[in-house]
Amino acid sequence: MEVSFTDELTSKVDGKGRVSIPAPHRAVLVGGDPACDDGKNPNLVLIHSKSHEPCLRIFTVAAYDKLRQEVLDMPYGPERNKKSRKLISKATPLMVDDNGRVILRKDLRERFGIDGAAIFVGSADHLQIWDPDTYEEFYDDDDGEDPFIGLGQVRPAAMA
Repeated sequence: MEVSFTDELTSKVDGKGRVSIPAPHRAVLVGGDPACDDGKNPNLVLIHSKSHEPCLRIFTVAAYDKLRQEVLDMPYGPERNKKSRKLISKATPLMVDDNGRVILRKDLRERFGIDGAAIFVGSADHLQIWDPDTYEEFYDDDDGEDPFIGLGQVRPAAMA
């Protein structure tokens, strides 16, 4: 079974921008870094391109390599240039330190409103980093919509 990013976990962000990546998420990063021999200090790639969601995105080294290859496989032209600007030029390689932390640059913290705390949101193939208040405003989990609808699967009676 492939390990993926799950859950919503909050960590403090100190004045220097250091934030601890939650242990379950670090384990996924370790598994996605072929060069991580010690299992302790994985590399990752932080993408700070704004999209439809105002958050930072973390990819494992392996997942980012796949994403980068998809851009490289595109034919030369305006679409490839746009993807490159949004996904390659906005990518920052980072290494998790001995305390399980990374440093979020000041300009990125300001741009995404991350101050004092960050919520790490698992999104299967990547990890999102949000300002907790922005995340709460952006996603109202109590919207009454059943998240299982549209998945093409029948829900077991025990879950209903």
